[in-house]
Amino acid sequence: MALIIAGFCMKSSGKSHLIRNTIILIILLMIFWLLLSGHYDLMHLSFGVFSVILVMIINYPLRRRLFAIEKERSATLSFSRLQRLSFYIPWLLWQIVVSSVQVAHVVLNPRCPIDPALLRFKTKLRNVSSKVILGNSITLTPGTITLEIEEDEFLVHALMDISSTGIIDGTLPGQVAKLYEREPGQVIYDVEIIKTAAGL
Repeated sequence: MALIIAGFCMKSSGKSHLIRNTIILIILLMIFWLLLSGHYDLMHLSFGVFSVILVMIINYPLRRRLFAIEKERSATLSFSRLQRLSFYIPWLLWQIVVSSVQVAHVVLNPRCPIDPALLRFKTKLRNVSSKVILGNSITLTPGTITLEIEEDEFLVHALMDISSTGIIDGTLPGQVAKLYEREPGQVIYDVEIIKTAAGL
């Protein structure tokens, strides 16, 4: 989730914007820590500060690289985009809960009816940060994992058909696209499903 927030805060408009976005990212990560922790004593707050600093240090080279690559004006961080993010995170958390129940049902079923497949598709997402968010959102959702992102092409492993439904019908990519555009339209195309052995 931290990587999704980090990806959302990336844009390339000079050092002042990099500093501003870094401060915003630190605040968002700390709020996220406090919400998940539920404890506000000195020890837990210290752990939170340490975790945020560690994430920022690890993430710094990646952010520098992405800021250098990212040129689209559509990646500009604004209040309206923060509002969209405040809708997207609860929506994604709900998808994670639903997917967790689905995976638990399959795992607990004595017949273990899994039907793994590789899903290859291309996306019309126009900037690096949106692709980072989509890739991490897919991986955070139980039952799917992003294996590879190359230019506009994604390779995703899905545990069962229902796991990949939200990707194939464009729901998840569409929600990511809405962080950047109000009417994104069809976001994915050239979808290819490759059935794999159950042991993969």
